[in-house]
Amino acid sequence: MGIVKDILYKTANKRFLKIFKNQTIFPYYHIVRDNKVSHIENLYQFKNCKQFLNDIDLLTKHYNSINPKDLLENKNNKNSFLLSFDDGLQEVYTVIYPILKKHNLKAIFFINPNFVDNNEGLYKHYISIIISHLKNIDFEKSTLEKISQKLSFSYNSIDEFKHKFINIKYSEREKINDVLEFLKIDIKAYLQEHRPYITKEQIQEMINDGFFFGGHTMSHPSLNQLTHEEQKKEIINSIDWLKENFNINYSFFAFPFSDKSISKKLLNELFEYDNNIKLFGNSGLKKDIDNRIIQRFSLENPKKTTAKQIVTENLYKYFNKLIGKYNIKRK
Repeated sequence: MGIVKDILYKTANKRFLKIFKNQTIFPYYHIVRDNKVSHIENLYQFKNCKQFLNDIDLLTKHYNSINPKDLLENKNNKNSFLLSFDDGLQEVYTVIYPILKKHNLKAIFFINPNFVDNNEGLYKHYISIIISHLKNIDFEKSTLEKISQKLSFSYNSIDEFKHKFINIKYSEREKINDVLEFLKIDIKAYLQEHRPYITKEQIQEMINDGFFFGGHTMSHPSLNQLTHEEQKKEIINSIDWLKENFNINYSFFAFPFSDKSISKKLLNELFEYDNNIKLFGNSGLKKDIDNRIIQRFSLENPKKTTAKQIVTENLYKYFNKLIGKYNIKRK
């Protein structure tokens, strides 16, 4: 959360939740898990099963659940919620899927086809694995210096090293493989042992059970680091991959990292690709330039009270209306 949201969160009262019910909200997560895992633990915090179940209980108490097909049929749902999950991590099948089935809830899962079946992984996940390895050797100074030289950055503290390392650009991701090799980390063995990502068989089972899937780009780049044509290719190819492999006839897509830099030109080209496409951002409770763009907010932080988070998102919505930033502008 930013400074304003932090202030609003401190003042938010969960009893206000009943005031903000006449709307559809789109909370999202990446992972639900009861213990740490190397490829995630240095990137962000996440909720355990009990916390996620508490979220489900709160959401179903205050809102009606909707089916993703309602979006495709352009139904106008109020006082509703729809969950989505990004990155196609294995926990969406092993943990989240059974919970949703038990509670008769549908959801959308956004995946990166390059990582399905665990033959390769997201470079950010590789970075987290490396940091976990460095923790185990107490961030040995000579090792950090060699890594920083390979990646062409300087640092004054371990925290600064981690910050710069985590924020290596997508275009420099091949250097991460050099670091893995330098540290003698067998990433192929890690992928096969830990199976971080969902498989084609698991996707098919979930589709057969009435769940929906969408693209999340092929390889999860920061789109603002790509050319226009590269952005378009990453997006459309990830949607087409799902259609070709699972015979689905709809187009769902969630922007990785952020949708803030996405141009009006690209959006129009995506609407030309499929007039009924549904695009998902992460800008919170804001109004975009087209109702086919759906804005979400995260409920992933385990240190935040879910009811207060939803109230905060609504207070922030009214704050943005006051300062003229409720309506998203695209160039």
